Amino acid sequence: MRRRATILLAVLLGTILTGCGGREPAGREDGRLILAAPRDLVAGPRDPYYTHQTLGVWEPLVTVDDRLRPVPALAVSWASAERGRRWTFALRDGVRFSDGTALTAESVVAGIKRFLRIAPRQSAFFSLDAGMEGAYGKVADVRAEGGKVTFVLDEPVADLPGRLAGFSSMVQSPAAFTASGDFAGKPVGTGPYTLVDWVKGQRAVLAANPHHHGGAPAYETVEVRVIPDANARVAALRAGEVDGLIDKGALLPGQVAAVAGDGGFRVVRSPSVLTHYLTFNASRGPFSDARLREAADLAIDRRSIAGTLLAGTATAGAGFLSPVFGDLAVPGLATAYDPVRARELVAAAGAPAEPVTILISSAETGQFPYTDIAEVLRAALEQAGLPAKVTVAEATKAVMEAGDYDLFLSAYSVPNGDADYLFRRFLRSDASWNVERGLGYRNPAFDELVDRAAAETDRAARRDLYHRIQRLLAADRPMIPLAYQDNPIVTTGKVGGVRQNAAYVVDLGKLAPVR
Repeated sequence: MRRRATILLAVLLGTILTGCGGREPAGREDGRLILAAPRDLVAGPRDPYYTHQTLGVWEPLVTVDDRLRPVPALAVSWASAERGRRWTFALRDGVRFSDGTALTAESVVAGIKRFLRIAPRQSAFFSLDAGMEGAYGKVADVRAEGGKVTFVLDEPVADLPGRLAGFSSMVQSPAAFTASGDFAGKPVGTGPYTLVDWVKGQRAVLAANPHHHGGAPAYETVEVRVIPDANARVAALRAGEVDGLIDKGALLPGQVAAVAGDGGFRVVRSPSVLTHYLTFNASRGPFSDARLREAADLAIDRRSIAGTLLAGTATAGAGFLSPVFGDLAVPGLATAYDPVRARELVAAAGAPAEPVTILISSAETGQFPYTDIAEVLRAALEQAGLPAKVTVAEATKAVMEAGDYDLFLSAYSVPNGDADYLFRRFLRSDASWNVERGLGYRNPAFDELVDRAAAETDRAARRDLYHRIQRLLAADRPMIPLAYQDNPIVTTGKVGGVRQNAAYVVDLGKLAPVR
């Protein structure tokens, strides 16, 4: 405790000195690393996870690689039986929580049962849906057997490791939670770092976990500052106030070339599961008319948005699933840019009397150029005969639940490695996103295909089902993919070991000074 308190005092003094002009140069010699992110990566004790996976405070059973494939984390292997109704996960040996207690199969089971007990619950990262079926399927039992974790399911799940990857299989000590499922204090995980201080909306301070199974990380402390403004983040990087920028939208697309051209920085650009979607409110007019959804789709020049506004850090959207999903993404599916046909459809259907509302989140304008993109969308819709206006809101959830929107522009990803999450949580007839935010999408054929794909254990057959699903969505247009986004992050040249997976999680435990 004395060592941790000393480290924390040193970090806080460093922060004070920085504010007084006594800033140290980047590439600190005292074992500290200072990073910045567009959002707070700590959500607090009422959140199901407390912290984002990126902070390295907790680890999951399974994670994903840079191609969104499930790979071992705390589970070293897994096997299925009974055609996907039974899954068993073998655990890594010699793992301890940050309080020194041993990781056991029983502690993993306690965490899964906690999720099942407290769901549904909102999260700043990925919310828990009622029943947790999107994560686990229909669970009959989850238990510890011979030091392994076994899921017994009422119905087959084709890819439980993919579903568990990341947030859905977070592991923390049972001692971290109260009987209600809230956190009793700070999180107690197995990751390379522990959370020692948090000022909401300002910073999180991490200290090296002395019990980490992978050995001590290179940096004794990591401070992650919250800097929502994109220009302020880059200014802090150039001034040497921070050593790197991480998380989704760390760099605006238009900033990437200039930062990458500076020899003092290293930009890491990797494909991510992030996709910019345009969601229709089809529960009311005008977009309850399929012709007007098609007109809006045809009016949008995706290539121009990806190449110009997103500055080449994205590719034009086509099928609903990003290419990061591999062969599950449907090939050869694209919507033509056809403003003439768009105008014909609007003329046939009739233009609305009032302007349609394009809703964007004020938080996301600090991660992506959504103000500019929304303005381009507005102009494109008006050229097609659909008058439009742009609304920027802080609480978009409340606006959508009130039904006060027609189109919503936002970037979405998955908390795991399974495509089922997007279909089941967003678009199935009973999906929380669909129902609560008034999308108005109801298609029994879609629901049936989603359920069949989730249970199909034959890889080729499952792929074909997902291709059928995406062709159906391309015709129905409840949501349309505008662009598939890379996620550029950056560090100074004095920081090495930078790795980012397809879910834009940076492994802080692998970061190390370049000597």
